[in-house]
Amino acid sequence: MVNLKEIYEEVDNLSKKKVMELMSTLINIDTSVPPGKNYREYVNSVIPYFKDLEYELTEVTLPEDLIEQIPFPLEGPRVNLVAKKNYNQEKEVTFYSHIDVVPVPEEDIENWRFPPFEATMVKSGKIFGRGIADMKGTLVCLIIALQIIQKLNLIPKFNVNVLTCTDEELGVYPGVRYLAERGYVKGTIFCMEGVINPFLPVGLAGCLDIEIEITGKSAPAGRNFMGINALEEAIPILVELKKLKKKVEKRESKVIPGFPEFGTGKKRNLTPAFNLDVIRAGIKANIVPDLCTLKIDRRIIPEENYVDVKLEILNAVERGKEKSKAVDVKVFFIYTYPPTKVNPNAFGVKRFKKTLSLVQNIPEEKIIHVGDAGASDMGFVSQILNTQDIIIHNVANVGSNFHGVNENIKLKDIKTFIKEIIVFLCADL
Repeated sequence: MVNLKEIYEEVDNLSKKKVMELMSTLINIDTSVPPGKNYREYVNSVIPYFKDLEYELTEVTLPEDLIEQIPFPLEGPRVNLVAKKNYNQEKEVTFYSHIDVVPVPEEDIENWRFPPFEATMVKSGKIFGRGIADMKGTLVCLIIALQIIQKLNLIPKFNVNVLTCTDEELGVYPGVRYLAERGYVKGTIFCMEGVINPFLPVGLAGCLDIEIEITGKSAPAGRNFMGINALEEAIPILVELKKLKKKVEKRESKVIPGFPEFGTGKKRNLTPAFNLDVIRAGIKANIVPDLCTLKIDRRIIPEENYVDVKLEILNAVERGKEKSKAVDVKVFFIYTYPPTKVNPNAFGVKRFKKTLSLVQNIPEEKIIHVGDAGASDMGFVSQILNTQDIIIHNVANVGSNFHGVNENIKLKDIKTFIKEIIVFLCADL
């Protein structure tokens, strides 16, 4: 019988110094993507911890032909680390974290309380740093949890696999997609994203990026009759896309609950999103623009089909084109992530609900199942392995400001997450 009191005391007595030494090792390496040029350094920094834990290590580098499919300026090898330990169990669990973080724009740096690529803890126990919530802080928690398991001579009820992967923030061909295709992802998948709060996602939207190029003809503004204004001729297309947006966002998932409607609190299931995000045209006010570019972010719920989504956008563009004088209209699609569906009654998910209930001392029925329009590379894994046994849970909290200024997590949540990992792996539930 596992002694929970002993585990909790070990975690509660963790020194801030131990946490911060490991946190600094990871946060202080700038793995912003694009370009993601420091993946090699990050993997090298993680390897010694898993060697000390006697895990078998394998490096898997994404082939160049697959890297070329990612439409961003990249630098350096896309090296992924697989760490595994066989405890002679029938069940497998695969913990997943990604190496990359979103960049810190120059204009945001002055708004950070501390340098973003230096992990910094304040007296309250809040720790700041880029990627600390999404998702380097979770790997710190996992490593410390595995160290405690080793120290207390606990035996996990799973064979444990740990994946540290590339390019989640870009999608298209993230490292975990390639690892799933190569057979490195096994059993229950513990995706260390989300929040520490008692929410368990049961569905995530997929993401389709669309770019539309409307071509006109340049001319002096004073003789605009000689040209074709690409910006003006984009308007009929925008009108049709806005009509489509209204239609799309009325849809709801049949089974995946969503967040309440903003402003009214009305309950609803997960809905798609259709965002007209970027428009660019012209170089100078006295020149008729000959090119206008539109960018759309389309979030796809699991019940929707990518081919149908693509077709309805093409049809909307075609309707607008019929009312436009544009010389040419081109549409480009990048399918960054498929949608993800989670089975709340899958073996690993059910076990983790018991874990969360035990560690956070809340009834299981109070754990909220919700769908999220935030996309994830778990969609690729779910498709490739045909699995819905995916736990999505993180050390961060709803105020951690993922991707934003002063991204942070809390020491008390770190301790909670470490306890959850140990209990999930080792306790008699």
